[in-house]
Amino acid sequence: MRSRRIIAALLVVVVTAGCTGAVPGLGGAGPIDQTPDSAEAVFHVDADGLEEDPATAAILESLSEEDPSMEDPEEVSSEFEDEFNVAPGDVSEAVVFTEDVEAAGAYGEQSVGLIVHGEFDSADVVDGIREQSSDLEEVEYNDHTLYTGSDESLAGDTAAVAVLDEEGQVVIGDRASVESVVDTAAGDADALSGDLKEEYDTASDGALAAGVTEFPGEELAGQSVGAGVDTSVLESVTLASYGYRTDDETVSTELRLHAESASDAQDLRDVIAGALVAAGDTGYEDLDAELDEIEAEQDGDDESIVVVSYEGNAEDITNAIETVLY
Repeated sequence: MRSRRIIAALLVVVVTAGCTGAVPGLGGAGPIDQTPDSAEAVFHVDADGLEEDPATAAILESLSEEDPSMEDPEEVSSEFEDEFNVAPGDVSEAVVFTEDVEAAGAYGEQSVGLIVHGEFDSADVVDGIREQSSDLEEVEYNDHTLYTGSDESLAGDTAAVAVLDEEGQVVIGDRASVESVVDTAAGDADALSGDLKEEYDTASDGALAAGVTEFPGEELAGQSVGAGVDTSVLESVTLASYGYRTDDETVSTELRLHAESASDAQDLRDVIAGALVAAGDTGYEDLDAELDEIEAEQDGDDESIVVVSYEGNAEDITNAIETVLY
């Protein structure tokens, strides 16, 4: 089973397409309610909100036109439908999570789960994967059928798919992550809670895409990023979140970094502000203008949080993308 490709394809689909109307079978629950409390990082995409969003469409079009290595979103969507028997527009929202941030990027050790909700027949997804996989096996777990296959890119070398609801709810990932979601959806394990869930709620409020992660500050501190940036300040960062929002043609993003204290946050803010000044003198007018719109400030309600924010016009962003790529 080509789980890495499956996950990548689904991610592109939920970012570039969505559907309108209610999603059957969901009730009031969303994929975040099926995300296990053991998750260390979570990323959510609101495909409904992204559907025909003019700002996002302009940025994606610019990326696909200017970067030859990036497939056109329509081509990716077509390939997805061919392989998985699901129209991209039938995907409504998705959550990607990992139960091990440190191993998230390590080949053969990845812990990753992808929960997809939409307006499709879940059996079609299983049939699509079955057609692509010669080694797919069926095993029973907590009153659910898991469709498993060997995949050396994932933790335990075992990838899995499970149907959470016949009407548009599936989970894909390494077997341990899939089992965690099955347990959570069945009410046998706790859903995401605590500081991670609280920050997720803040980051995702009104956002088309949002994520939150436990921050490995101690590992990143001391790594060189150039320009004389003092990365030791990252050691105090414990939690980070990101939110992407649009309003017609205006794009806004917000990165929130939780430090251990207000004084640590002040040091972090000063380093980031200095790095932005240094980075904002590239000599390219379009790029420098957008870099100048990035601000780093301590949160007014909680000074232990540094907020790095940006707001700009989609057309200006596409111009900056062209400058970076060429």
